Amino acid sequence: MRRAALRDLVDRHARAEGAVETPIEGLQLFRVNQPIERLPTVYSPSICCIVQGSKRVYLGGATHEYDPRHYLCVTMPLPMEAEVVKASPEEPLLGLMLSLETRAMVEAMVEYEAIVGPSRESASHELTPGLAVASLDATFATAVERLLGLLDDPVKLRLLGSGRLRELLLTVIEGEAGPLLRRTFGGSHDISRAISYLRENIAEPLSVDDLAAKAFMSRSVFHRQFKTATTYSPLQFIKALRLSDAAMLITQGANVSQAADRVGYTSASQFSREFRRHFGKSPRQWGKTAVGAPSDVRGMVV
Repeated sequence: MRRAALRDLVDRHARAEGAVETPIEGLQLFRVNQPIERLPTVYSPSICCIVQGSKRVYLGGATHEYDPRHYLCVTMPLPMEAEVVKASPEEPLLGLMLSLETRAMVEAMVEYEAIVGPSRESASHELTPGLAVASLDATFATAVERLLGLLDDPVKLRLLGSGRLRELLLTVIEGEAGPLLRRTFGGSHDISRAISYLRENIAEPLSVDDLAAKAFMSRSVFHRQFKTATTYSPLQFIKALRLSDAAMLITQGANVSQAADRVGYTSASQFSREFRRHFGKSPRQWGKTAVGAPSDVRGMVV
């Protein structure tokens, strides 16, 4: 397995700290030169691959760690907490993040299911939460290396980029995270559709009935399947998502009233009360203490 080659490719193309956009659709490289304390974040649907160092995420009381031998797959926006325990300029955290909310991903999934058929899981099959840590095997590592290698050659990137990207997406679809991907992006994506609607309308006064309607489910069925898929009840998820977004806004420089308004709170006292209950600090205390890392690093969701 070419782990050293992957590390060298990311190191060469992500020289500055923070996230770096690439010409490849949905692909970012990143470098972190210092530890990042446990902070709230909202992960978007993505694949995150660490090529040097390790990172931890926390969801529903469970800890998930990924490193050069494992990659993280998130298939729906999830409010979580994340931390980088160890990183330095001499040994930075290096990795890449590939968005799953791209045309390439949709086309790959549609064509894959057209060939092999839709998932045959029964409706009663227990849903997997929208997160998985999968083994970074030789097939995955080779596909990533072949894709990143194109960054050194603009001509090959233009001619071969879309094919190499689809090759990587196929290895994910057919790998350990495949069942989760197919359940979310294939034929059975009702919960994901409801969460996308919530994400796009986070500041609006949404109800569980609104989300259930977007998923084409009754309220009771939606509540049960939503909690299985995300580890949260719908109301807990709405609150956690809003508070996590607000915490990130405050960390990035927004004042308390701006953050509350942008995530849909009309009562400042309710916002402060729920924020303290969720994070153990008032919004103002949070703004004073959660600013240790550079803003471009704190803002990363990888």
